[in-house]
Amino acid sequence: MQSEYSKFTDLNAEILAISVDDLSQASFAVEALGLEFPVLYDQPAEVVKEYGVYNAGAGYANPNVFIVDRNGSIVWHHRGSASHRTPNSEILAQLERLS
Repeated sequence: MQSEYSKFTDLNAEILAISVDDLSQASFAVEALGLEFPVLYDQPAEVVKEYGVYNAGAGYANPNVFIVDRNGSIVWHHRGSASHRTPNSEILAQLERLS
């Protein structure tokens, strides 16, 4: 997502990532990847459990993308996996469709 961040902002979209890694790992990833968008810290995994994307057996959240409208309603969701992340092109197409 970082590589195409400007395409998301051009569509007036805001990206928020949620990490369930410990704080030092999450901070390292933000710096190493040069992320410009906020990464929220959810070490107790409360938020990802609420969204139903926490893999308790593995101890991490599966990669998912939610598009939330200005009213806070989820208008699109794609469930990914460790081996398959949602392509940016698919997310951008959904944002264009919704704008």
